[in-house]
Amino acid sequence: HTHTHTHTHTHTHTHTHTHVRPLSPTPPTPQALGTVCLNLQQTPQDGKMTLRLFGKTDEILLQLLHELGMAQAARDLKRDPRPTWPAESRVLVPYDAEGRRLPAASAEPLMWLDLRDGQQIRLTDGHNIQGAQQPSYMHIGATKDLKTRDGRVIKACPDGLGAVLRRDEAPCRFHLNIGGASMSLGLWWLDAALRGAVEQLPVVNTRPAYG
Repeated sequence: HTHTHTHTHTHTHTHTHTHVRPLSPTPPTPQALGTVCLNLQQTPQDGKMTLRLFGKTDEILLQLLHELGMAQAARDLKRDPRPTWPAESRVLVPYDAEGRRLPAASAEPLMWLDLRDGQQIRLTDGHNIQGAQQPSYMHIGATKDLKTRDGRVIKACPDGLGAVLRRDEAPCRFHLNIGGASMSLGLWWLDAALRGAVEQLPVVNTRPAYG
Protein backbone atom coordinates (compact mmCIF):
# COMPACT_ATOMS: atom_id res chain seq x y z
CA HIS A 1 0.00 0.00 0.00
CA THR A 2 1.09 3.55 -0.68
CA HIS A 3 0.59 6.14 2.06
CA THR A 4 0.51 9.85 1.27
CA HIS A 5 1.66 11.97 4.20
CA THR A 6 -0.28 15.18 4.54
CA HIS A 7 0.65 17.84 7.09
CA THR A 8 -2.48 19.79 7.90
CA HIS A 9 -2.62 22.98 9.96
CA THR A 10 -5.59 24.02 12.07
CA HIS A 11 -6.30 27.67 12.70
CA THR A 12 -4.54 27.36 16.08
CA HIS A 13 -1.34 26.30 14.31
CA THR A 14 -1.31 22.82 15.77
CA HIS A 15 -0.15 20.02 13.50
CA THR A 16 -2.05 16.88 12.65
CA HIS A 17 -0.18 14.15 10.77
CA THR A 18 -2.80 12.40 8.68
CA HIS A 19 -1.96 9.34 6.64
CA VAL A 20 -4.31 9.18 3.68
CA ARG A 21 -5.05 5.95 1.82
CA PRO A 22 -6.05 6.67 -1.82
CA LEU A 23 -9.64 6.24 -2.96
CA SER A 24 -10.67 2.88 -4.35
CA PRO A 25 -11.23 2.98 -8.12
CA THR A 26 -14.42 0.91 -7.75
CA PRO A 27 -16.86 2.24 -5.13
CA PRO A 28 -18.77 -0.47 -3.27
CA THR A 29 -22.20 0.82 -4.38
CA PRO A 30 -23.43 3.26 -7.05
CA GLN A 31 -24.97 5.47 -4.34
CA ALA A 32 -21.79 6.14 -2.33
CA LEU A 33 -18.07 6.63 -2.67
CA GLY A 34 -17.34 4.09 0.04
CA THR A 35 -16.34 3.89 3.70
CA VAL A 36 -14.01 6.15 5.70
CA CYS A 37 -12.17 5.00 8.82
CA LEU A 38 -10.51 7.39 11.29
CA ASN A 39 -8.27 5.90 13.96
CA LEU A 40 -4.85 6.29 15.52
CA GLN A 41 -3.88 2.65 15.04
CA GLN A 42 -4.23 0.20 12.21
CA THR A 43 -7.28 -2.09 12.29
CA PRO A 44 -8.09 -5.43 10.64
CA GLN A 45 -10.64 -3.59 8.49
CA ASP A 46 -8.22 -1.10 6.92
CA GLY A 47 -8.01 -2.94 3.61
CA LYS A 48 -11.79 -2.65 3.17
CA MET A 49 -11.81 1.14 3.51
CA THR A 50 -12.17 3.53 0.59
CA LEU A 51 -10.41 6.26 2.58
CA ARG A 52 -8.26 5.57 5.63
CA LEU A 53 -7.17 8.41 7.93
CA PHE A 54 -4.76 8.04 10.84
CA GLY A 55 -5.19 10.80 13.40
CA LYS A 56 -7.28 12.07 16.31
CA THR A 57 -10.95 12.19 15.40
CA ASP A 58 -11.59 15.47 17.23
CA GLU A 59 -8.83 17.24 15.32
CA ILE A 60 -9.71 15.84 11.91
CA LEU A 61 -13.43 16.57 12.24
CA LEU A 62 -12.74 20.16 13.30
CA GLN A 63 -10.77 20.57 10.09
CA LEU A 64 -13.67 19.03 8.17
CA LEU A 65 -16.04 21.65 9.60
CA HIS A 66 -13.80 24.36 8.11
CA GLU A 67 -13.85 22.61 4.74
CA LEU A 68 -17.66 22.51 4.89
CA GLY A 69 -17.83 26.25 5.52
CA MET A 70 -18.78 25.79 9.18
CA ALA A 71 -15.86 27.70 10.66
CA GLN A 72 -17.98 29.29 13.40
CA ALA A 73 -19.20 25.88 14.57
CA ALA A 74 -15.58 24.73 14.66
CA ARG A 75 -14.59 27.75 16.76
CA ASP A 76 -17.51 27.15 19.14
CA LEU A 77 -16.49 23.52 19.62
CA LYS A 78 -12.87 24.50 20.12
CA ARG A 79 -13.89 26.98 22.82
CA ASP A 80 -16.33 24.65 24.63
CA PRO A 81 -16.27 21.06 23.35
CA ARG A 82 -18.46 19.68 26.12
CA PRO A 83 -21.66 18.14 24.72
CA THR A 84 -25.00 18.32 26.48
CA TRP A 85 -26.59 15.03 27.49
CA PRO A 86 -29.89 14.23 29.22
CA ALA A 87 -29.69 15.35 32.83
CA GLU A 88 -31.59 12.30 34.08
CA SER A 89 -29.93 8.89 34.09
CA ARG A 90 -33.30 7.13 33.85
CA VAL A 91 -35.00 7.49 30.46
CA LEU A 92 -37.97 5.89 28.72
CA VAL A 93 -36.78 4.24 25.51
CA PRO A 94 -38.31 2.29 22.57
CA TYR A 95 -36.52 -1.01 23.31
CA ASP A 96 -37.46 -4.40 24.71
CA ALA A 97 -35.96 -6.32 27.64
CA GLU A 98 -33.19 -7.72 25.39
CA GLY A 99 -32.17 -4.22 24.29
CA ARG A 100 -33.66 -4.62 20.81
CA ARG A 101 -35.32 -1.60 19.21
CA LEU A 102 -39.10 -1.90 18.92
CA PRO A 103 -40.69 -1.68 15.46
CA ALA A 104 -42.09 1.74 14.60
CA ALA A 105 -45.71 0.59 14.83
CA SER A 106 -45.20 -1.61 17.90
CA ALA A 107 -47.86 -1.65 20.60
CA GLU A 108 -45.32 -2.85 23.18
CA PRO A 109 -44.74 -0.48 26.12
CA LEU A 110 -41.59 1.62 26.27
CA MET A 111 -38.86 0.43 28.65
CA TRP A 112 -37.08 2.40 31.33
CA LEU A 113 -33.33 2.38 30.83
CA ASP A 114 -32.18 3.08 34.37
CA LEU A 115 -28.49 3.95 34.70
CA ARG A 116 -28.65 5.59 38.08
CA ASP A 117 -25.99 4.74 40.65
CA GLY A 118 -26.32 1.19 41.97
CA GLN A 119 -28.73 -0.09 39.33
CA GLN A 120 -28.29 -3.73 38.32
CA ILE A 121 -27.54 -4.21 34.63
CA ARG A 122 -26.36 -6.84 32.17
CA LEU A 123 -24.69 -6.82 28.80
CA THR A 124 -26.93 -7.66 25.86
CA ASP A 125 -26.25 -10.39 23.32
CA GLY A 126 -23.72 -9.68 20.61
CA HIS A 127 -21.23 -7.76 22.77
CA ASN A 128 -18.26 -9.68 21.27
CA ILE A 129 -16.12 -9.43 24.39
CA GLN A 130 -14.82 -12.93 23.79
CA GLY A 131 -13.96 -12.03 20.21
CA ALA A 132 -12.06 -8.91 21.32
CA GLN A 133 -9.66 -11.12 23.30
CA GLN A 134 -8.81 -8.49 25.91
CA PRO A 135 -7.29 -10.32 28.91
CA SER A 136 -9.02 -8.22 31.56
CA TYR A 137 -12.45 -9.12 30.21
CA MET A 138 -12.09 -12.70 29.00
CA HIS A 139 -14.13 -14.06 31.92
CA ILE A 140 -17.15 -12.08 30.70
CA GLY A 141 -19.17 -14.33 28.42
CA ALA A 142 -17.01 -17.33 29.37
CA THR A 143 -18.65 -20.55 30.53
CA LYS A 144 -15.72 -21.71 32.69
CA ASP A 145 -13.57 -20.01 35.31
CA LEU A 146 -10.24 -18.71 34.05
CA LYS A 147 -6.82 -19.20 35.57
CA THR A 148 -4.28 -16.41 35.19
CA ARG A 149 -0.54 -16.83 34.69
CA ASP A 150 0.10 -16.01 38.33
CA GLY A 151 -2.28 -18.75 39.46
CA ARG A 152 -5.32 -16.64 40.30
CA VAL A 153 -8.76 -17.97 39.38
CA ILE A 154 -11.24 -15.51 37.89
CA LYS A 155 -14.85 -16.58 38.15
CA ALA A 156 -16.67 -16.79 34.83
CA CYS A 157 -19.40 -14.23 34.18
CA PRO A 158 -21.39 -15.88 31.36
CA ASP A 159 -24.37 -13.52 31.53
CA GLY A 160 -22.45 -10.25 31.75
CA LEU A 161 -24.10 -9.20 35.00
CA GLY A 162 -23.02 -6.05 36.79
CA ALA A 163 -24.00 -2.67 38.14
CA VAL A 164 -23.73 1.04 37.50
CA LEU A 165 -21.19 2.55 39.89
CA ARG A 166 -21.64 6.24 39.14
CA ARG A 167 -22.20 8.88 36.49
CA ASP A 168 -19.16 11.02 35.71
CA GLU A 169 -19.83 14.30 33.91
CA ALA A 170 -16.22 15.32 33.19
CA PRO A 171 -15.33 12.38 30.90
CA CYS A 172 -19.01 12.01 29.85
CA ARG A 173 -19.39 8.40 30.93
CA PHE A 174 -20.94 5.94 33.34
CA HIS A 175 -18.57 3.82 35.39
CA LEU A 176 -19.73 0.20 35.34
CA ASN A 177 -18.70 -2.97 37.13
CA ILE A 178 -19.33 -6.01 34.95
CA GLY A 179 -18.32 -9.32 36.49
CA GLY A 180 -15.79 -7.54 38.71
CA ALA A 181 -14.20 -5.69 35.77
CA SER A 182 -14.31 -1.92 35.30
CA MET A 183 -16.02 -0.70 32.16
CA SER A 184 -17.25 2.62 30.81
CA LEU A 185 -20.42 3.55 28.95
CA GLY A 186 -20.63 6.92 27.23
CA LEU A 187 -23.36 9.31 28.36
CA TRP A 188 -24.30 9.71 24.71
CA TRP A 189 -26.02 6.33 24.92
CA LEU A 190 -28.84 8.04 26.84
CA ASP A 191 -29.54 10.29 23.86
CA ALA A 192 -29.17 7.45 21.35
CA ALA A 193 -31.57 5.25 23.34
CA LEU A 194 -34.15 8.03 23.66
CA ARG A 195 -34.17 8.51 19.89
CA GLY A 196 -34.09 4.82 19.06
CA ALA A 197 -30.98 5.59 17.02
CA VAL A 198 -29.40 2.12 17.20
CA GLU A 199 -30.79 -1.36 16.63
CA GLN A 200 -29.58 -2.74 19.95
CA LEU A 201 -28.47 -1.27 23.27
CA PRO A 202 -25.23 -2.51 24.86
CA VAL A 203 -26.77 -2.85 28.33
CA VAL A 204 -30.20 -3.26 29.89
CA ASN A 205 -31.46 -3.54 33.44
CA THR A 206 -31.69 -7.05 34.84
CA ARG A 207 -35.30 -6.37 35.85
CA PRO A 208 -36.50 -3.61 33.54
CA ALA A 209 -39.58 -1.52 34.26
CA TYR A 210 -41.98 -0.24 31.63
CA GLY A 211 -43.79 3.04 31.11
